Amino acid sequence: MSVYIIRPRATSLARSLKLGFRKFTPESRKAQVAEVVSFWQEDPVHQQIEDWLEDAQKDTSEVAKYPDYSGITGASVVEMPDEAAQRIREELPNVLILRDQPIELIQPQRNADTKDELTKNELWHLDAIALNIARQNGFTGTGKNITIAVLDTSIDSTHPELQGKVTESYSFNDRSKQIQSISSQDTNGHGTHVAGLICGKQVGVAPETKLIDAVLIPRGTGNLSNLILWLDWLALRADVNIANISAGIPRYFDEISDLIDTLLAVGILPVCAIGNDGFNNHIAPANCKNSLSVGAVNSNNQVASFSGNARMIVNQQLYNVPYLVAPGEGVYSSVQGGGYEAWDGTSMAAPIVSGVAALILEKYSKQITVGSLIDGLLTNCQDLGHDRERQGKGLIQVTAAL
Repeated sequence: MSVYIIRPRATSLARSLKLGFRKFTPESRKAQVAEVVSFWQEDPVHQQIEDWLEDAQKDTSEVAKYPDYSGITGASVVEMPDEAAQRIREELPNVLILRDQPIELIQPQRNADTKDELTKNELWHLDAIALNIARQNGFTGTGKNITIAVLDTSIDSTHPELQGKVTESYSFNDRSKQIQSISSQDTNGHGTHVAGLICGKQVGVAPETKLIDAVLIPRGTGNLSNLILWLDWLALRADVNIANISAGIPRYFDEISDLIDTLLAVGILPVCAIGNDGFNNHIAPANCKNSLSVGAVNSNNQVASFSGNARMIVNQQLYNVPYLVAPGEGVYSSVQGGGYEAWDGTSMAAPIVSGVAALILEKYSKQITVGSLIDGLLTNCQDLGHDRERQGKGLIQVTAAL
């Protein structure tokens, strides 16, 4: 028995819905989810898949479909024999049948020199994005009433930086094939570092932002099927505005790109680390056109040597990733069990951008559109003078963005 992802091969949500006009309010979420679900229900190939799976489950107990949540992805995750997968390929030629595969944590370089306290200079990342000067000039934004889902290794919610910040924790249950509530307990340490940069009391960009702890990669490894189920589940959480993702697969996948489109279609901004394998290397989903892909810079405003990038040509469309950069080399944040460490990685840069996005959403009471939020981030970057393929639009800035 193997796990397969089954979805229409050619149907494109992005070509049918105007993603840039989607909104972030809870009221909009319900209507937008309904519209996306209706889109798939009206798709003839999607209906063929549903009918085939229903008949197969009647005929044999070997075909088992994982539970659906919102239905926004248009994909079914199915456990079945390889022979059944071959049969559906032959009977439904317009259907994509993809065997499940691992999705891995973007491994950072970890400095194990743990500190109990940080100096002002060690909080350089807040200066680099102009947040400290903005606060000195009267800026009061904190990310209040904004919720970010951290798809990571879990979060140590007992850390002093994060106490009261993690509202709920969930993980995928391999037995029931469902997402279930758990007690937050970081399985790797990575999620705690990421969470601190979003909303830590001292190290965070948006200290009043709340977090949903979504364990996508326990101990650093998950599955593509898990990502699909998480995106499907997130659509039902009207409080979630942003999904921060620091994991991926080192290639481009059309099907992952379509999944990212479904997040935007219901009003959730995907912020994704581009990867730590250096020049001309990249991962999915950060390399998807509609991901907000993030690279890393150091304290000297140089693009970090490990920060990935790519020149993408997909469906005759050309675009470069990352779209922007943020501090990601020698960045201090919270670590599992207490204290602070300086780590290197684009997954340090991504949560900083997620925090800035939370500040913008707070200011506009989430009434702005997806397109306006992305434009607000990309047009308010400091050009560092590097190759656009490496820095994107440049270093994210708070004062101009807000």
